Amino acid sequence: ISDSRVGTLIIDFINIWPAFFTGVLANRFGARNMILWGLSGMFVMSVLMTVAFIVDVSALSIVFTALYVIAFGVTLGPLVWVMTADIFPDSIRASASSLCIGMNWLCNLIVGVSYPYISDALNDYAYVPFVALLALFYLLALKMVPETSGKSAEEIQAEYDSRREK
Repeated sequence: ISDSRVGTLIIDFINIWPAFFTGVLANRFGARNMILWGLSGMFVMSVLMTVAFIVDVSALSIVFTALYVIAFGVTLGPLVWVMTADIFPDSIRASASSLCIGMNWLCNLIVGVSYPYISDALNDYAYVPFVALLALFYLLALKMVPETSGKSAEEIQAEYDSRREK
């Protein structure tokens, strides 16, 4: 794409439209499963983007970027906002959610500011640090994120309590 503004508009559109399906999919498959699938999809697309850059096939890198954005847009993008509110008890929900949302934005800022430097330093391998982080986040989500779909705040807290007792 010769005009970066067109590419940005396309990616923004691809980022937004999957969110319209998230609620239905999360109710059907569970928010936790959706997050795990999203992390898996983002991991695979990051690996494939790296390969596309190494073999210098820019058309594939565009396809893999779009698929990465779809994986994010239908899972982590919208679900973290819902799950952030779901996992905390009423007594601390507002403060804890605010802290989590602030951390989300701080991490977004860090990625946005650091990526040009990472890209300059690692060239075709710029996504490798993100591949490693996605693998780590998958393992953390697998271990620590409860299923919240269809559960009350009390049920979610009971699940956390039972995990703590083990």
